[in-house]
Amino acid sequence: MKSRFIYLLLAVALFTGLSACNEATEEKKVDVSDIKITLNVKPFYKDFAALDTERFGEALGGLKNKYPEFTDFFLDTLLPFDRVGGAYNDREATAAIKNIFVFKDYKHLTDTVLKVFPGTKQYDEAIAEMLQHTRYYFPKWQLPVELTYFVSCLNRWTAFTNDKVLGIGLDMFLGPDFKPYEALGMPQYALINHTPENIPLWAARAVYQDNSGNSPYRKDLLELMIANGKEIFFLRKVLPDFKFNLIMGYTPEQLKWCEANEAMVFNLFLQQNLLFNKDYQTIMRYVTPGPNSAGFPPEAPGNLGTFIGYKILKAYENKTGKTVAEIMADEDANSIFQQSKYKP
Repeated sequence: MKSRFIYLLLAVALFTGLSACNEATEEKKVDVSDIKITLNVKPFYKDFAALDTERFGEALGGLKNKYPEFTDFFLDTLLPFDRVGGAYNDREATAAIKNIFVFKDYKHLTDTVLKVFPGTKQYDEAIAEMLQHTRYYFPKWQLPVELTYFVSCLNRWTAFTNDKVLGIGLDMFLGPDFKPYEALGMPQYALINHTPENIPLWAARAVYQDNSGNSPYRKDLLELMIANGKEIFFLRKVLPDFKFNLIMGYTPEQLKWCEANEAMVFNLFLQQNLLFNKDYQTIMRYVTPGPNSAGFPPEAPGNLGTFIGYKILKAYENKTGKTVAEIMADEDANSIFQQSKYKP
């Protein structure tokens, strides 16, 4: 009976809702041209790939001199080594690093990265502009001053912040046709966000997660929707020209479906008493990425709760006139929902 009810709602929505919201709302752009950002770009991936294998220990020491902090972090944390501790003159440690360096699969990976990314200027500029927008909305946030590109040996390091460094793992942006991703078990639906154009998006996510300070513990679906929606809200503000479907992790067709069926999805959450549901297994399916959503047609993507959470925050912004920083600082999800007067 519940299944029939769900699909009745779907039929009504598809009949009446296709003209409701066919396009995602555009974000208002702000002028950030006068905001000064310091960003020292370091192509670690090129320098590491160019190490002399005949004098590897000496070359590794030279890399350490050029990147005094990042080299240790790269070898000890980003690559699968135990603590190297800067012992570049230790034959055993150096040999272990060299073995990976000359391994044919790693060489193929590095060669592929160098081919796809002969330079990074367009990404440097996009990230700098993202940081300008971040500074505009959050003047007190600590932002990275160094942008370092590396190859993570497919250890799934897309982007991270460490002190004042923003690191980008270029081997995680080689596109959905890069076969090793399948061997890693990366789901097909997620590969849309692993292309070069997604580098600024992952950089912005790293900056957000480093500064947002939001507690990961949430009690019910509404709180999770608002918490996840805040990240989308932030990303759209600091990346105003970025494709909304990529920010959501959707294909263009999936985003169109969400826009056209927004009211139906929200009404279903209400009818099924999901907003204040605290059962972890029940609610997490609506706030995590996935190829589809249980109870919805195949064209419906996962993460529908996050999509609705973002829409609630947009309604809250329009209704209250609060600043972006004020909205992000508000931790009362129920109050946000009530004040938003959200009615798709």
